[in-house]
Amino acid sequence: MSGSARFATLLVASTMFAACASEPHVRPSPPVPLPTPTVAPVAAPSDPAPIVDGDLTVAYENGLRILVKRVPGAELTAAQLYVRGGARNWSEKDAGVELLALRTAVSGGTRELDKDTFSKRLTALGSELGASTTGDYSVIEAKGLTSAFEPTFRMMASAFLDPALPPSEVEVMRQRQLLSIRRDEETPDGRLGLLVQKAMFSGHPYEHRPVGTVASVGALTVEGLRKHLGTLRETSRLTLVVVGDVDVELVRREARAAFGALPRGRYAGRPLAQPTFPAAKLHLTAAELPTTYVMASFLGPRWSEPDFATAMVTMRILNDRVWEEVRSKRNLSYAPSAGFRLGSEVTRGLLYVTAVDPNAAWKVMTDEARRLATEPLRRVDLDGAKAQLLTASLTSNESTNGQASWLGMCDTMTGDHRTARVLLERVQAVTAEEVAAFAKRRVNKLQLVVLGDATKVDRALFEAL
Repeated sequence: MSGSARFATLLVASTMFAACASEPHVRPSPPVPLPTPTVAPVAAPSDPAPIVDGDLTVAYENGLRILVKRVPGAELTAAQLYVRGGARNWSEKDAGVELLALRTAVSGGTRELDKDTFSKRLTALGSELGASTTGDYSVIEAKGLTSAFEPTFRMMASAFLDPALPPSEVEVMRQRQLLSIRRDEETPDGRLGLLVQKAMFSGHPYEHRPVGTVASVGALTVEGLRKHLGTLRETSRLTLVVVGDVDVELVRREARAAFGALPRGRYAGRPLAQPTFPAAKLHLTAAELPTTYVMASFLGPRWSEPDFATAMVTMRILNDRVWEEVRSKRNLSYAPSAGFRLGSEVTRGLLYVTAVDPNAAWKVMTDEARRLATEPLRRVDLDGAKAQLLTASLTSNESTNGQASWLGMCDTMTGDHRTARVLLERVQAVTAEEVAAFAKRRVNKLQLVVLGDATKVDRALFEAL
């Protein structure tokens, strides 16, 4: 700095000092206290009044939706806690986190009871706990003697709200999950499923499977699991389903004690986008296998659409015809099938076969799909398909946990508990004309995944439907 610059700086500084020094000393007045604003506490929104619908009661506690189905005389009671969100709750990086966290939570004890003590107490009660995760929701399931409902319920709630997540148990559950992932990668049907997932849901939340990948599951930490569980603990994303010979008020009291202090949160599930496929497309992966594996998928109707029940009936009829023509009459495959996967928000129909001669088997299957769309349907075939669906439904609902699973899935998918009852009524009302219209309108633009000998596949044939 030059001498003149230093001087100018000193001049400014001395002038400021002199100005400050020349001011008379004045004692500041004490601050005038401001009035404290009065803010009225915000009351939590009130819960809707309970609704009784036959043997089912819908109630709420602190925003937690509760469905109680009373089954007089049932010796076993099932309690299932549904957590909404599914694939919306994770990304490619942490896929598998929810499944690993919940499985460890129900098997690893709580902060109050270590793993061994927790397990022994469950055994003494004769109760079971489990957890599962889908692309749309997760479930913690409890089942036990009706007489042991209260302690069993409290253990289920503690596993969700206050799990220990011991590192040793995390590793056990992690290795089981990794084993399942590797099995899919090593078996033909498992590989086929992975290829179908990619073909149907690339760029969609369903792209990241609930089980995760070897990389994502291997990178999960105990702290990451604990943090993820924390994001699920808000009553706006929870539904409790109880089926058994238990009183509604008892369930509400237990739910209030367990979940009454949880934040309600603001979870509101937005509808998942439907993938779009402008035309049929073949996704061929060459592999040296004894037979060629084929899975063809098409987008099904949403649960709220009028032809949802029609999809169930149509694909049941097509399954019977495919089995008869491909397996029984021609012996082209030991395992041909058709079906409708309804357990998700984005549903899909499918055709599956594994055969030495995939072209011959596939032609028979597509011929049957076309025949269903163009030829009059016999009444005996229509009634038979409905009877099969009714029998399957009754069989799966024989147990209290089967009823809870059906009720919970239907309510979670539609937001309406009545779906569990009226869906079968809609099935019984499906007509032959509706079946033909569904087959013509929906069973097309197939996304075909083929795994096997590429030289045996006629691309034009496979992309014809």
